[in-house]
Amino acid sequence: MTQLDGAPVPGQGGPAAPGAAPGQPPAPGSEYAYAPTAAAFPAQGAPPPPGAAPAGPYNPAQPPFPAPNAGQQYGYTAPPPADGGAGYGYPQQQPGYAFPGAPVPAPPKRRNPVMVWGGIIGGVLAIAIVAGLVVLFTENKKDPDTPSADGGTSSTGGTTDSSTTDPSAGTGGGSGGSGGKAGSYSLAWTAAKPANAASGSQLLGIWGADKAVVRADSYGIRALNSVDGKELWTLAPPAGSKEFCAVSYGVNSKHIAAVALNTGDSDCSTVGAVDISTGKLLWSAKVSTERMSSPTLTVTEKVIGIGGNVAGAVNIADGSPVWQFQPRDKDCNVYGKVAGTQIAVSDRCYGSNANPKSQLVLVDTDTGKTTSPAPVPFTGSIERIDKVVSDQPLVLLVTSGPNGDYILPFDKSNKPMTPMSVKEPGADSLRLSGQADAFTQNVVSGTTLYVQTNPSKPAVNAYDLTTGKRLWSSTGGTNDGIRLVSGTDKDGKVRAVLDMGYGKGAKIVTLAPADGAVTELGTITSQKNSDFIGSSTTEYVLQSDGSLFGFARSAGSDAPVVKYAKK
Repeated sequence: MTQLDGAPVPGQGGPAAPGAAPGQPPAPGSEYAYAPTAAAFPAQGAPPPPGAAPAGPYNPAQPPFPAPNAGQQYGYTAPPPADGGAGYGYPQQQPGYAFPGAPVPAPPKRRNPVMVWGGIIGGVLAIAIVAGLVVLFTENKKDPDTPSADGGTSSTGGTTDSSTTDPSAGTGGGSGGSGGKAGSYSLAWTAAKPANAASGSQLLGIWGADKAVVRADSYGIRALNSVDGKELWTLAPPAGSKEFCAVSYGVNSKHIAAVALNTGDSDCSTVGAVDISTGKLLWSAKVSTERMSSPTLTVTEKVIGIGGNVAGAVNIADGSPVWQFQPRDKDCNVYGKVAGTQIAVSDRCYGSNANPKSQLVLVDTDTGKTTSPAPVPFTGSIERIDKVVSDQPLVLLVTSGPNGDYILPFDKSNKPMTPMSVKEPGADSLRLSGQADAFTQNVVSGTTLYVQTNPSKPAVNAYDLTTGKRLWSSTGGTNDGIRLVSGTDKDGKVRAVLDMGYGKGAKIVTLAPADGAVTELGTITSQKNSDFIGSSTTEYVLQSDGSLFGFARSAGSDAPVVKYAKK
């Protein structure tokens, strides 16, 4: 394992024994041809007929989530890079957000973990990783005149963090940009908090469809009109459930999202499908006999994929079981995390014949068939997947390895590359967000991982996933705070919001992949909610026309959702 600057982990032993290194074939006598999946989840009752009420004690006709106003969430989708890079409307890049409006190319074969906005899940957003949970918005193909998803460009230049001690850090400061003039962003509307908003409600996901922006939190799901901020619909947790405990990172081309419901004692094994065009809960069903406290969910055109202490999929049309992952032995426990069109699953075995005791495999979300060329052995006593940092390319955060937590990237053939420690020499461990999170702390684009560093020294660091080396560190020219924006622009550049200090508003910039050079997109004019800008508890999404949306972590915020229009 290497550290993120490319150096070996202190105290790390020599090369792993044969069969123990990630990505190597299993040791002689071991077997990878075991059947990883069963036909389906435990049998449920017959699926309800079309139009029937959701299964179980859930009643979508229950009074809607009260309150005239709502916080929302967003996903932003940019066209896929010219080299065929990822996308989350299906594949290749990572979590990002999308808005309606811009033309979108035909959807890739695989779903990309980014928020979806518009009619058909289209182009790919550069992967933005969130600390909370983010959902990709597909863009609307019906609006051919919508500006490109980069939100505009300029050539004002910028600086990077010159105080870094890492010799590999770039100097930055280049002019960058593709020309154009930076504009100004003024407040378009603010969605007031719901009258009954609970201060403890936490943002779970952000979705979009046509001209609606949808914010999902633990106490309800609400849609706003993206033009004027007026409420379109609300959906409360159905009768028999206490709250929403998880939602899918994105929606499919039919605007269907997945939710998990807490039916008591933190049992979130009941899953449902929501049509975010109408705000209707289409069905709900208990999908496992085992209690799941914090499942992760993904949607494809065919199924809802589920990862937790069980892994499998149910039919997106009615919740009927499709497949369930089966461990190698009866004495093995399963742990899964969804990653778009794949699910990363590890099992830990306690029997004397299991070798290795724990391993990781990748399976197809639709079918449950194995997609990894060979199992990846886990050697730590309690080593396991913690987060899916990106699904295209696949990047996992693994905890409790023999040398600590580490990042495990995969190549296009699903072979693991060199693991990299999240601990840098002389610095705190990197704090990474994943696709089950709602706030962006990191973004993956191509083979580069961009990470927002700790508030004590606000900056964005860029790392080469193939080597683990830090490429550069940039403050963006501010000492008061920098916040990554979900996704990347059409050129693969990450975006950020810079806090320029009290009463000075904020700036929206891009950071060049090569050296972190800053290009200003616009300045947010100061207003009474100026401290909302740059907040560490706010998620930002750029629409294709340059509009900026901010989503507060809590629905109880005085400004749960804010839109700024570019002039």
